[in-house]
Amino acid sequence: MFNIILKLRKYFDKKLIIILTFYYSVVVILSGIKLTYEIFRSIDTGELNVENVNWFLLFFNYLFLDWVAVILFMILISIITKRMIVRKMQWRKILFIHFFFSFIIGWVIFFSITFIELITRQLSLKTALKNFTFENFINVADLNFLIYTAMVGIIYIYYYIEELKKIEAQKSKLSIQLNNTKLNLLKSNLHPHFLFNTLNSISSLIETDTKQAQNTVADLGGLLRDFLDVKDQNLITLEQELNTLVKYINILEVRFPDHFTFISDIDDKLLQAQFPIFLLQPIIENSIKHGYSYDKTDLDVYLSIEREGEMVIITIANNGKLIPKKFLITHKNIGLTNTLERLQSLYKDNFNFFMKNKKDNSGVITHIAIPYISTIKKENV
Repeated sequence: MFNIILKLRKYFDKKLIIILTFYYSVVVILSGIKLTYEIFRSIDTGELNVENVNWFLLFFNYLFLDWVAVILFMILISIITKRMIVRKMQWRKILFIHFFFSFIIGWVIFFSITFIELITRQLSLKTALKNFTFENFINVADLNFLIYTAMVGIIYIYYYIEELKKIEAQKSKLSIQLNNTKLNLLKSNLHPHFLFNTLNSISSLIETDTKQAQNTVADLGGLLRDFLDVKDQNLITLEQELNTLVKYINILEVRFPDHFTFISDIDDKLLQAQFPIFLLQPIIENSIKHGYSYDKTDLDVYLSIEREGEMVIITIANNGKLIPKKFLITHKNIGLTNTLERLQSLYKDNFNFFMKNKKDNSGVITHIAIPYISTIKKENV
């Protein structure tokens, strides 16, 4: 029983309960005003003697107890509704469940009030059973149904607005992360070390290989254009991501003609799959930055992208310098913090990322698993 309560507790929303309580409190107050008006009208017409009116029992039994019963019932309904939303239940089942509860809410109110009256000895068991008739239920069935559907409507509107807020917050967060990624990539590619060495390589190629020099200029310009042209597009096709990566790799192969080798193994069936923009270059750039050392002057980088079930598996391996153990724990000191944050924002916990040294200590391997989504949406997250 205690475990069930703990499980249901995560579906409890205090703010929503306050809204529902306020709404039904207004309904009860209006009912109280109506009831008071009808009593005084009956007194004026002589149909009722004011001395026979027990105001306390009247308002306690038919307003306060009704208020308590409905609020407790709707707390349960709000929990059930949130659970149905989270579990993405079919709408037919949702309608059936709500229709069922809209029918029994009247009985819940009746039994609650009758139970209190029995234990306080305001009512005998015989009288209570006598009041338990279909006629008494049907007299207020329409009102109970309207109250129930109105409160359920409030629940769904509340969760809809909350979901919109989360989506807007996520879009804002993703936009900031994407801009940070673009800025970092621009900084690295416009860094004097990278830019001047690339320009020097182009300069040396002008006389020996003019065509190659022209291609390298085009790759450098195209790479920078790719970073600047992207706006708030977080997901693109894998093919588009690889087109940007190829320009970067071409520049590296010109800069390190005898000391850099890049090998890729890409499943062609995944080229139109959704893929986080600018995911690959920061990791490969990181491999190069940390891979070269005095002992590792020749660097080989291997990229593999394949599908396993409903996941896309990205493997980036190199034969460079090993990563210190303290960096393997968080990855925060190896330039990949923003990449991890973007993956978390895009896929929640439905992704996997780890970086480790190879078992034979011959290099470093990075493993990423993201959900496979084949269709490119017109409006990306």
